Amino acid sequence: MSKKNSKSKGFFESPEIWNMDDLGYMADEMIEDRAQRLESERNRLLSTGKDPHLWEVEIAYIRREQQLRKTREEFHQKYLKKFNVDMNNVGIDFHVNSESGKVLN
Repeated sequence: MSKKNSKSKGFFESPEIWNMDDLGYMADEMIEDRAQRLESERNRLLSTGKDPHLWEVEIAYIRREQQLRKTREEFHQKYLKKFNVDMNNVGIDFHVNSESGKVLN
């Protein structure tokens, strides 16, 4: 993964930067941990009067990835519900568990 990290007197000179493609493969928990770390660093910078712009940009990318995942999950749930109704309308007793995505009979 592409990242950089440098410290100066206990504060980062620039935030850890991750490639957007890499974010797409990270687990939800890793992404949330990273967001919390960046927000903590951002708050420390604000308290010392330093410019947090680079941290805010990285946080925005992470929040965008989280929103994309949430939207994708919502659409997938709607698809599974519609799929179950469509299969039942044609007389097939077929159900997909909306949590696991597994076929139930």
